[in-house]
Amino acid sequence: MSNNLLKIGTILYKGNLQLSLFKDGFFYVLNNFAQKNELLDVRNFYNNLSESLDYIKNNYEKLFLLKTEYNLDSTLLPPNPFPSKIVGIGKNYKAHAKEMKGSIKPAFFLKAPSALIGSNNDIIVPPFIKKPDYEGEVVLLIGKKVKNASLKEAKEAILGYTAGNDFTARDLQYGENNSECLPWSQAKSLDTFSPTGPYIKIINDYSEMENVCVTTKLNGMIVQQGCPEDMFYDYANVVAEASKLMTLYPGDLIFTGTPAGVGHAKGKYLNNGDLIEIIVTGLDTLKNKVVRY
Repeated sequence: MSNNLLKIGTILYKGNLQLSLFKDGFFYVLNNFAQKNELLDVRNFYNNLSESLDYIKNNYEKLFLLKTEYNLDSTLLPPNPFPSKIVGIGKNYKAHAKEMKGSIKPAFFLKAPSALIGSNNDIIVPPFIKKPDYEGEVVLLIGKKVKNASLKEAKEAILGYTAGNDFTARDLQYGENNSECLPWSQAKSLDTFSPTGPYIKIINDYSEMENVCVTTKLNGMIVQQGCPEDMFYDYANVVAEASKLMTLYPGDLIFTGTPAGVGHAKGKYLNNGDLIEIIVTGLDTLKNKVVRY
């Protein structure tokens, strides 16, 4: 079967985390026969992606998928809840770098995996955060271990992609008066500040990524739009550059940067009840509501 027919999610089914396949509007879990294979345990699946996907493709007709009640309106888990790390890149869209002022050179940072949530979960903004902001992004799934990757190796390392929101507390990023440069990880790693989903789409080859764009809607209004031609580093080059700094492992997630149009550039921040939708080419929409206490 074709890779791009595979849309991988994770759901809480009968009290257990279950790997799921999205098709025909619903998430399907693998039956007891398939569950006996350790490769299809959620953690093991992402740690052994190449072998796990081969198993699914080679045994697809035998898996007897079980349809669940979970659909795109359900409260979902992040597709990969257990990456070894989440890598982000700041100011990778040229227009966004300009609107944020300061240096226009892209820079990498890390985000805590504990910040991950899935679609239709609330983004919880604690009382001490005064400047919450959205950042719609394309998120890459790394499929194999790479270090100092060539461009060819970087393309081969990208196994799939999903939608993400690099939600940011601007007051923890730039200080109360926007005059400081604080560690970005603290502004982007609060619990619930990394929505991803609703599933990961597996690709056949890198050519599918060349026209993958991202759009952000705030309460139904388009506030961001960006495509690879707007980026400083395209998707393959993001992976290549990141692999110069750190070894990338199967299951790692890379947020690839956000287009111009963030609230911070306009001095406008998110309110309680705001709905953020991240729309990525070839995927269904990632939706999250903001809850401010």
